[in-house]
Amino acid sequence: MVRKNSTYLVLQEFFNFPRKNFQMREISRRTRISHPSVLAHLKNLVDEALVIKEKKEIYYSYKANRESEIFKLYKKTALLNKIKEIGLLDYIYDKCMPDAIILFGSASKGEDTEESDIDIFVQTKEKKLNLDKYEGILNRKIMLFFKENFSKLPDELKNNILNGIILKGYIKVF
Repeated sequence: MVRKNSTYLVLQEFFNFPRKNFQMREISRRTRISHPSVLAHLKNLVDEALVIKEKKEIYYSYKANRESEIFKLYKKTALLNKIKEIGLLDYIYDKCMPDAIILFGSASKGEDTEESDIDIFVQTKEKKLNLDKYEGILNRKIMLFFKENFSKLPDELKNNILNGIILKGYIKVF
């Protein structure tokens, strides 16, 4: 498990709410980290171009730099870690025994927002799974796409899936 230091906890707020403008005090309250520490972390995140600082009225606000490739990489990595940590991957695998589990769509690119769902392809026969617990933890709707025979999917969906991230197993294309 990755140790979640206070800089990571501050950055996690921007991963969870990438379209939101935060004030320093709000981040401090949400993360339970002191104001001076949050301010220092925000300065570092701005210096690394992961977060954008803007003057709003009399206070500064901070928002995710959604154009930054490194922000997208960190966001994607954080989601992958969380999917593994909360047991979602094991739950899907144990219940379905699929040939492959693939994260695709905006979440696989680190471009998902608060309103985005998490798209996961499961190569097996369709099964009914209760994902409420995991959706609550991730604060996102999880959309599972089942298909036993990958070649029978529409070409556009196949392309999206193949450009995703393999979480478990592999896809046999040829």
